[in-house]
Amino acid sequence: MPPVANRTTDIEIPRSAWSSWKESGKARQLRRPLTGSEVLALENRRDELAPAVAPYDAREADRVALALTDMYGGYPSMGSRGDQSVAGRVEAVRRAVAAFPCWAIEKACQSIHANGVWRDGAYDRKWPPTDAEIVDAVREAARLYTDSYRSAVNLLAAEVEEDIRFRARDAAE
Repeated sequence: MPPVANRTTDIEIPRSAWSSWKESGKARQLRRPLTGSEVLALENRRDELAPAVAPYDAREADRVALALTDMYGGYPSMGSRGDQSVAGRVEAVRRAVAAFPCWAIEKACQSIHANGVWRDGAYDRKWPPTDAEIVDAVREAARLYTDSYRSAVNLLAAEVEEDIRFRARDAAE
């Protein structure tokens, strides 16, 4: 796994380059053009994070199913449902988390297995999580990486804002 944070690409470049103002309905713009070294750093960060945020593939499907099965094994009520019911539940959730990386699914499942699911201000270990609760837990597990990846991609794609003073001057002429 790549480092979860990179001070230059995740903090310094966004802080110095993003415009502080975003026009409603339009993409956020840069206040200044990125330097060559900033572009290179952002491209490297994007490329290093891409595999870490990519959805799991067919080679990892068994790992995902195992993580889900182990997670459900921590709930006694799942054992009374029968193998086919649990297998169906695992398959349904596996499809629901298909857009996420395998490592994030495993991490979320391990957390739910160990702690339960957060409900009403406390961890609930009695009832298994819903599909939506599992998806939320997986999304949260992957959040730092996906946020950094999206930031790099968005910075590289952003346009430089026009200076409003020049726009007003040009309109007056």
